[in-house]
Amino acid sequence: MQITIIEQITLKSILNFWFLGRPLLLWLIALGIIILSFILKRVFGLLITKLISGIITKRSSMRPEHESQFNNIISWLLPLLAFKISLTGILQSNPNVTWFVNKILTSVLIVIILMIAELICRELFSYLKAENPEKLTDTVHRFMIQIIKAVLIVLGIIMILSLFEINVSGILTGLGLGGLAVSMAAKDYLTDLIAGFSIMSEKIFELGDHITSPEVEGVVTDIKFRQTALRGLDQSLIYVPNSKLIEEYVINYTRRGKRRIRLMVFLPLIITNDQIVELKQILAEYISENSAITADNPILATYSITETSIEFLVQYYIKNTSFEAFTSEQEQILQLIWSYLVEKDLAEPFTRIELMPEQIADKT
Repeated sequence: MQITIIEQITLKSILNFWFLGRPLLLWLIALGIIILSFILKRVFGLLITKLISGIITKRSSMRPEHESQFNNIISWLLPLLAFKISLTGILQSNPNVTWFVNKILTSVLIVIILMIAELICRELFSYLKAENPEKLTDTVHRFMIQIIKAVLIVLGIIMILSLFEINVSGILTGLGLGGLAVSMAAKDYLTDLIAGFSIMSEKIFELGDHITSPEVEGVVTDIKFRQTALRGLDQSLIYVPNSKLIEEYVINYTRRGKRRIRLMVFLPLIITNDQIVELKQILAEYISENSAITADNPILATYSITETSIEFLVQYYIKNTSFEAFTSEQEQILQLIWSYLVEKDLAEPFTRIELMPEQIADKT
């Protein structure tokens, strides 16, 4: 009996032992709450994820790529709440520590809430895109997400600065006083930004489109506020300022649905009319029998006669707009023309063939 009393007194004394100004019992309770929050945070995240998913999408679950991120972020709300309860409620730290802890935890909470808001917007736009893919295309979808992300970042910075009692209006006023210098430095940025909105609103091109301009050609992989990313013909990634794509002409092969093959054959003056007719027949048969070529009427005609050569124009369209299909078709038609010229002893010394790239000014 005496041993039991000694044990009880020992346990009680241990729990009442003061550590860093607080009884050990309170430290153990606070630690237990924090540990429990980490144990339950995954279940908490799953429940909240299912609840919000049902509200915004009317489905039992989000898309896999969003659900995993959403669950990971929202699950940290429970440990964050546990830390706040433990440090400011149970341990009741001094006012200065409580103020600092509250500010830090609230700042983290703001970041988490804004990240959750971004994921909710992503899921909502994905749902709307699936419901109406014609209006909310991949390009518009990605651009809207970029706008929302930028707005949330600015909102988060303002909220955190205000939380730490930093005069946000004073900072904005200071920026206003230096507005002229800022506007001069940001002139190119604003120009590209406006051009980006113009590309989006007018739907000049979208993700996956094969486009060309006087300086670049490639497949659109991303459209951002300031620049557009293209995958070049050599598989390099090219970043083009949006203003460049607005100022200069852009040919969208994908939107066009076909791509032009245009050659100018400079034949020697010794060629006969019969040989020109024969070349024309060979090309016409090739075009009519090739299923990769569109039904548009081809142009096979003598274009002009100069002092040194007869210019013969070859033009038709192929169905596949990819660069690989384009170069493959060019190779076939060049080999066909050159084989005929070699066979007729017309290949040298004056014959040449020029590929004619597309330009807006071309009428044919």
